[in-house]
Amino acid sequence: MKNLDNVVMAHTGIERTLHVTMAGKNRRRVERRLAESLAAATNLAKGDALVMWLGTGHEATNLEALATWVSNTLKQLNLDANRQAIPHLLAELERTLWAWEDQAWQ
Repeated sequence: MKNLDNVVMAHTGIERTLHVTMAGKNRRRVERRLAESLAAATNLAKGDALVMWLGTGHEATNLEALATWVSNTLKQLNLDANRQAIPHLLAELERTLWAWEDQAWQ
């Protein structure tokens, strides 16, 4: 009976791990789509000029950096990753880019 209990506990642990993993993947997929929407709305340039400003510096493109920025900003603003977050993210992105532009001209 003890072996059966161990198997059931292991199975429950595996299910829980899979659920958490899938939830994380789904969240990253939605964050990427939010980043793509913001990139389209702001005519974000292709290339990597904004990687150091929006991302961590490890991203290869502006879009990847924007996806990192979206993930971090959703957490900072305590927003769910869904389309209702777009206006909040857009306003924050504009503030962020304006701050970068102001610093670039000084």
